[in-house]
Amino acid sequence: MQDRMKVTTLQMSLLVASLLIASNMNTMPTALTMAAQQDAWYAYLFSIPYGIGMAYIMWRLVRISPEKNMYEIMQQSLGKWFGGLFNGVLIAYLSIDLITQLRIYSDFFSSSILLRTPQIYILLMTMLLLAYYAGGSMEHLFRTNVVFITLFIGFYTLTPIFLLNEIDLNKLQPSLSSGVIQPLKGGFLAIGSFTDLIVFGAFLHHVRKPRDIYLAMKTGVIYSALMLTIWLFCVVSVVSPILSTRLIYIGWILVQQIHVTDFLDRIDLFLISLYVPILLIKFAALYIAILTGIASYTKQKKFDFINLPIGIVFTILASITFSNTDEVSQFYAFGITPISICVQFIFLAGLFIGLGIRKRKSQPADLKVNGSGIGIWLMLAGGAAAIVAGATVGNQHGYYGLISAILFVCFLLVCVYFSMREFVKSMGRRT
Repeated sequence: MQDRMKVTTLQMSLLVASLLIASNMNTMPTALTMAAQQDAWYAYLFSIPYGIGMAYIMWRLVRISPEKNMYEIMQQSLGKWFGGLFNGVLIAYLSIDLITQLRIYSDFFSSSILLRTPQIYILLMTMLLLAYYAGGSMEHLFRTNVVFITLFIGFYTLTPIFLLNEIDLNKLQPSLSSGVIQPLKGGFLAIGSFTDLIVFGAFLHHVRKPRDIYLAMKTGVIYSALMLTIWLFCVVSVVSPILSTRLIYIGWILVQQIHVTDFLDRIDLFLISLYVPILLIKFAALYIAILTGIASYTKQKKFDFINLPIGIVFTILASITFSNTDEVSQFYAFGITPISICVQFIFLAGLFIGLGIRKRKSQPADLKVNGSGIGIWLMLAGGAAAIVAGATVGNQHGYYGLISAILFVCFLLVCVYFSMREFVKSMGRRT
């Protein structure tokens, strides 16, 4: 059922990481290397401004209507019928997104790990777990996530060290020699992989203060972009950009390349045990967001009575909607991005038009311009400038592209530093 418990900024930030990192590690690198080849690892810089923009939108919504989620705000701003129509569009999009990701998840397990387990059994067991989390308090989901995402980030950050003997920097060359179009194509797909952030609109009633959601999403987005950049760097430098375009589950292939010693050559089994819980937490967040939207049409705002039936419907749809693995992977990588951008633009435009017509008063702004915030934008601009400069002159001399790549890494790392500094300072002022 829908509860009104409050969550901390750190819990919210870690949930952002769970939403963005794990689901984009296995199949998404294939699409990015198809679009940008050896320059794919630059892609996630472009998703950071989108994520910060979404954080700002959520901050505005909490200021305007505290203690309410995005579905309730929509119905208040556009009325029961028009607001319900817009909510229905968003619920339909989130349902398509969840069904697609469930199918990718079940295809991966049935073809790579649980070879003798029927796919429908994997989907049923997964959906039972999602229904369990949806039937309880959000506190269960947030606390479970804190445990698993901490371990997940800790071990996966060490991936470049584990793969040190497999990394070949020559596979990254020539860097940015094909112009700026390739990084931009990869950046567009990377933005599409971050569109799940709209899910946080369903959890706005759990936020204590407006600035909490902004700082949580901003920090989570920037760190997630760093993690995925490191992951793509490993994919391109270990597997190669050409081979990466021909493998569906490239993340699983990359993990299998880890060989610490002759006696520790199955690190992949340990890492997959951390990967799966993060995926399930993301699915649970998506599922609860969908149920919250459906419950907004009822008077009591509870979804206990539809929890299991909706789960059964999603299980069936995930099983029959796509005919094969290639079809669902292509749709998730290329097809859902324009759909998500269009749906979110229409939904948010209608929401703010309705709020503008109603002219609701908002709480006083609790965000102030500070040095760390300015530093983040300067570093993002510096990273983008490094990409453009490298793409402009990278085809003339190889070392131009190398210098641009080094500058890009430096700008991204300093951006993460400023983000963490802003987050820590904000938490320090609260205490």
